[in-house]
Amino acid sequence: MEWTKLKNIILAILAVTNLCLLFLVAGPAIQSRRQVSQTREEAVRFLRSRGIQVEEDVIPQSMDLVPQTLERDMEAEARAAAALLGGPVTSQARGGGVYRYSNENGSIQFHSDGTVSARVRPDAFPLGGDRKAGCLLLMERMGCEGAVLEELGDELIFRQSWKGSPLFTQQVTLVCRDGGLASITAGRQLVGSPQEDPGRNVLSVATVVIDFINEVNALGDVCNRIDSVEPGYITAASLSGPTILTPVWRITTDAGAYQMDTVTGEVTRVS
Repeated sequence: MEWTKLKNIILAILAVTNLCLLFLVAGPAIQSRRQVSQTREEAVRFLRSRGIQVEEDVIPQSMDLVPQTLERDMEAEARAAAALLGGPVTSQARGGGVYRYSNENGSIQFHSDGTVSARVRPDAFPLGGDRKAGCLLLMERMGCEGAVLEELGDELIFRQSWKGSPLFTQQVTLVCRDGGLASITAGRQLVGSPQEDPGRNVLSVATVVIDFINEVNALGDVCNRIDSVEPGYITAASLSGPTILTPVWRITTDAGAYQMDTVTGEVTRVS
C-alpha cells in the first residue's frame, strides 16, 4: 500500500477517534444544558397556563447562587478600616462584640451583626466632581463592591454585592458634606469571604416558579404578569454564630414586588 493512502487512513482513524472522545466528554454537558433549558421552558409554560404573562428570558436558566456562611473575621475588619481611613489604625474593643478602629482621619465601628458606622473628616475624603463615583471608590477601598441605589440630598444609599450578586440586606447610607465623605450610617456590610454551606440546598427553577405562584395566591394577591427576576442574597447574623447568606429571588410583578427564599420557598412582600 502506498504511504500516501496509509497516511490518509491513519488520519481518518484519528479523526473518528477524536469525534468519539468529544462526544463522550461533551455529551453529558450538552444533555445537561438541554435539560436545564427544557426545565425553564416548562416553568414558563406553567406560568402562561395560569394566565401570567412572562418573557422566557426573565426566568433564570439555573440556580447559580448557593447558600453560604461567613464567620466573623476581625482581622479583615481591621484591614478594611485601615484601607478606608488611609493608614494604620488603633483598635478598641467596646464590649458586646463591637470594635472601633480610628486614626487622624476618623473612625469606623463594626458590630457582630454586621452593623457598621463611621465618622470621618470630609477634607480627608474628597469626592471630586462626581460624588457618586467618589463614594464607590471609597467603598472599594474597604473591599466592598456594589452600587449606589439612590441619592437623597447629601445622602447616597449604597448596596453591597458579592461576586456580582446583590446583597439585598447589606446597605449603608453615605453622608457627604463639604465636597467629601462625612459619615457612614444606618446599615450593614459584609466583611470577609463567605464559604459554601453544604447543609442547605436550593430548590429547582421549576419548583421555585410553581411555589412562587402558590405562595402569592396564599397571600391573597393576584399576579397577572412577571416583569423581572433578580437573584441575590439576604443575610442573617447572630451575636455568637456565623452570618448566614441565603439565596433569594427578588421578583417584580404587576401586583408588586416579592422576595422568594430559594431554600425554603417562603415568599414575602417587598416594600
